[in-house]
Amino acid sequence: MIDWLEQHLFTCFFKAHFGLECPGCGLQRAFISLLRGHLSESLHYHAALIPFLFTILLLIGQIILKRDNGGKYVMWSFIITCTVTMLQFVIRHI
Repeated sequence: MIDWLEQHLFTCFFKAHFGLECPGCGLQRAFISLLRGHLSESLHYHAALIPFLFTILLLIGQIILKRDNGGKYVMWSFIITCTVTMLQFVIRHI
């Protein structure tokens, strides 16, 4: 299945039309590397994948468990994920 995913990657519209990587570029490759167990390679491709997955798990947990302060944790996790994404985007283009 991982090989099938690797053969069917989506093309980045932004990179194809403007020649620059978008903030999400590398996310698919990072996910495939993570599925293969290559954590350092995954972080190299897209450092925000791990916080993104953590945010999704927090969100699902909040939807199911409906904790009083759960929304705050989801919000802060989302902010951290966006910050890591933007920092990586800026560093790649310097």
